[in-house]
Amino acid sequence: MREYGSEHPAVILPDGYFEGFKERGYCTWLRSGREALHLVALNIKGNDERPIVLMPAYCCHSMVDPFIKAGWGVVYYPLSGDLTTDVQVLYMLLISKLPRAVLTMNFFGSASTKAAIDTIKTAKPDCICIEDFSHCTFSLGNIYNPEVDYYVSSIRKSVGVCDGSVIISKNPIDESEVQDAETDFSKTRQGVQTIKGRYYYTQDGGSKNTFLTQLRLKETDLDNFKGVHRISDYAQKQLKSINGGEIAFARRINMRHIIGRLAGKVETVPGIERCFEGAPFSFPILVENRDEVQKRLAHNGVYAPVLWPISDNARATCTISAKMADKMLSIPIDQRYNYDDIEDIASIILSVIK
Repeated sequence: MREYGSEHPAVILPDGYFEGFKERGYCTWLRSGREALHLVALNIKGNDERPIVLMPAYCCHSMVDPFIKAGWGVVYYPLSGDLTTDVQVLYMLLISKLPRAVLTMNFFGSASTKAAIDTIKTAKPDCICIEDFSHCTFSLGNIYNPEVDYYVSSIRKSVGVCDGSVIISKNPIDESEVQDAETDFSKTRQGVQTIKGRYYYTQDGGSKNTFLTQLRLKETDLDNFKGVHRISDYAQKQLKSINGGEIAFARRINMRHIIGRLAGKVETVPGIERCFEGAPFSFPILVENRDEVQKRLAHNGVYAPVLWPISDNARATCTISAKMADKMLSIPIDQRYNYDDIEDIASIILSVIK
């Protein structure tokens, strides 16, 4: 039973977190991270018929597809055990493949990309640096590197907006390819997210089936995107209501809590504790029989997504990435969860993998 008492906690007002992105560069607000990456790919393609982008072998198809749709060739680079870049191989690829761009990612907020970016700017100074900071949406101040040309985040992954992503760029984006917001998409997602929120009070199975089905359908719409769309007016209002400082606090404390409970008992990504000063995306665990463990966790109320299936080409490039794709589960530690929730999650994990 949660301890509430008779006095209510304070109502926390918005702190303008997302407005602060303007201090880092030009901001372009779009519907999804896929479409944001696609717009960047179109903007920087130049006159090459099929320019090359280097991407980490451990990355989701939603990061790769936007470049392929824009006519790019994708070459994967390997990662080290802590998910930082293998900079020696990256250097060789920069010299041999002569890419127009490199995409980096700070996984879970613990895998710094500074060494990779330094290597890029040393080996090929004209190469464009793109960083996906979806895992660090609420840690931009901690990870920001002025050598990065484009920062991109899928905001939907970190907070309950109906749609939303951002590009932060050194120079203004050419928005000639950008279409108006798809209001049907945003209205549908907002509606089913409301149903999901009420489900926590009712535990109504019919409601759960409704929001799960509709949310999956909308995710499929994003996978099959036909163009680049602006963020909806409703999502912009939602972003203005957020207190990023409180979200970062909750994520940071929850991560410290769960690591304290599971350290030495569950395998995780080496160096994950480096995320403590930021606002980590989730807590990655590595388990044998991953799919079976995932089912058992779900049966006990812990939803742990797989991050991520990767292509055969990516597997062949990096054994570390293949291991992550086969063994990793993403344990939620975000702002929806409090101290008691983390205690329960940790206990369930230990009971399932014992």
